[in-house]
Amino acid sequence: MKQTIHLFFVWGLIALLLGGCWDRKELNELGIAIGIGVDMKGEQYEVTAQVVIPSAVASKSSPSSGSPVVTYQATAPTIQEAIQKMTDTSPRSIYLSHIRMLILGEEYARRGISDVIEALMREPFTRSDFYIAIAKNNKASTILKIPTSLEKLPANKMFASLDTLTKTWAPATKVTMDQLLSDLNNPDIQSTLPALEAVGDTEASIEKGEDDTKSISPGTILRFSGIGVFQKDRLLGWINERDSKGFNYIRDEVDSTTGHADCQGGGNIALLTLSSETKKKVIIRDGEPVILISVTNNSTVREVNCQHMKLSSMADIKEIEAASNEKIVEILKHSVETVRRKFKSDIFGFGQLVHQSKPKLWKKLKEEKENPFMDLQIEYKAETKIKKIGSLFESFQKQMKE
Repeated sequence: MKQTIHLFFVWGLIALLLGGCWDRKELNELGIAIGIGVDMKGEQYEVTAQVVIPSAVASKSSPSSGSPVVTYQATAPTIQEAIQKMTDTSPRSIYLSHIRMLILGEEYARRGISDVIEALMREPFTRSDFYIAIAKNNKASTILKIPTSLEKLPANKMFASLDTLTKTWAPATKVTMDQLLSDLNNPDIQSTLPALEAVGDTEASIEKGEDDTKSISPGTILRFSGIGVFQKDRLLGWINERDSKGFNYIRDEVDSTTGHADCQGGGNIALLTLSSETKKKVIIRDGEPVILISVTNNSTVREVNCQHMKLSSMADIKEIEAASNEKIVEILKHSVETVRRKFKSDIFGFGQLVHQSKPKLWKKLKEEKENPFMDLQIEYKAETKIKKIGSLFESFQKQMKE
């Protein structure tokens, strides 16, 4: 009898394992969304999905002449309702597991973005490794309808552009859902998101569609230009490329970038940063916290427009390094002063740094001052080390003039 019961038990377990996925869906039933946009329409959410057309991207040997993506749009009182409502026009249900970009309209971002974070984090099929950006001076729906060159799928183009930009130029920042959620839940740091701008005649480009990308000079281009500054979950405004680079230096998020140092006798020298490291430290001076910021750059000379410079001279190399240090410190200071003056929002994480290092002191400062960030003392230091001078030893321009 016991043997029979055990046998039924074993067969029962096997039956459970063979049950398959109860919620599985076939690929031909899904509309794969690679970009999602959220705007406001009155008091309701207007959600746009950029969906891949499988037949347009399936074959590389005989590419389709049509657009590789299509956009669907719906308006509803909640974001999830709007996504499901897209089946009014889409023959397939919108599948969110492969999102590359989440675009938030500027008007919506100024109202507060916590609800879209809530909605997407609760969605079981949504991963959190996509990038988030703000449509500067525009609607997210407009951005998602603009065709792009080089990359057939516009959302992939935005993702790749932001990835490359942060690695090689550093005037923008890439933010994933996990990072944004962490910042929103941290009272000692404020959030930032990259600004995505459409430059050109957007209406004409949308009307032309794929034909617009066949021109050597497309009618509209998408570019990341600066960073959006938040207070809690509301967008306050923008900082430009220069201040965005300073922000990234302070947050130790510069991998590589190119800048220039001014020469004493006029002209400048372009320097490529090969690697960069920022260290931050809190010390106590006269009972007050002081934040020390130190940036170390390993660089190479990429362009010389200073006629008196001799790259064979160690003294001149030191002069270039000193000029670069001065420029970096100037960028750091200007970024902090701009954010303090315009927004009073601690996007740099100075409060978090003091809280981690001196928790009792930070608690006291928050009790005494409404916004301790505004009065924090900050000292800056930069150290540039020129490791290479390029393939030319001296400037041939100088030799031409001799």
